Amino acid sequence: MTERFIMKKILIAMAISFAYPAMAQTAVTAPTAPTIPATAVVSPNATAALAISTTNRVFIDQSGDNPNVNVTQDGSGNKQGSAQRPVYLRGIDQVIVTRQVGINNEINLEVVNDTTGSGKGAKVTIQQLGDNNKVDAACGYGTASTGGTALTGCNNADLNWKFTGDGNELQYRGTGSDHKSAVTVTGDLNKFFIDAIGDKHSQTIMVVGDSNEFNINQRSTGSAGSSVWIDLTGNSNRFTVSQTGTVDNVLNIKSVSNNGTFNITQKN
Repeated sequence: MTERFIMKKILIAMAISFAYPAMAQTAVTAPTAPTIPATAVVSPNATAALAISTTNRVFIDQSGDNPNVNVTQDGSGNKQGSAQRPVYLRGIDQVIVTRQVGINNEINLEVVNDTTGSGKGAKVTIQQLGDNNKVDAACGYGTASTGGTALTGCNNADLNWKFTGDGNELQYRGTGSDHKSAVTVTGDLNKFFIDAIGDKHSQTIMVVGDSNEFNINQRSTGSAGSSVWIDLTGNSNRFTVSQTGTVDNVLNIKSVSNNGTFNITQKN
């Protein structure tokens, strides 16, 4: 075999090598298992939504006899009525139960019933469980603290107020006859303003807590006097009580406390 023939074979082999390059092989790897997301027990937006202060509002203008009104609001910043447009109920034999659970809630209420005859009566129960809540309620017409003549519009009324928490406020005005008001308080730094003008009013106040403030004004205008009963456990509470009228009034205080203040005025 000549040298020229051998060189030709080498050139042919090189040509074939360039024309058909060897294909590189890549090792196949197993796919990565997918990550399954955890089941959402609560909507992803729920936590943020619950943290936002919302306002629910109830407005009632009721006229008629024998109504039963029950309102429950759970949360913060809720309102029943407003200063310009309170929950307004007028008629006979009214039953109102309203309950707010939370903070910064507010109730504005006015109740009116007949002043003569058998068509009378109102039962009001208000509960606020939480801090920094406010009640502005009236049974009858007008403002008793003006010191004017007896106003009318609410007779034979049973009113129950319950507050659990701190920094709450009650403003109650009662005008008419035979009002029985009971306030139960558990908490500190609450304020209560109670004005009652008419005949045969009674205030029963039970307090467990510190640094609460009560301002009570009763003006009797009929043949029966008025009464205030206070049961207090706590320190640094302050009571200012004024009872006036032409008949006897009664103030009964039971106190287990330190550093309390009682300012009492009675006139007839």
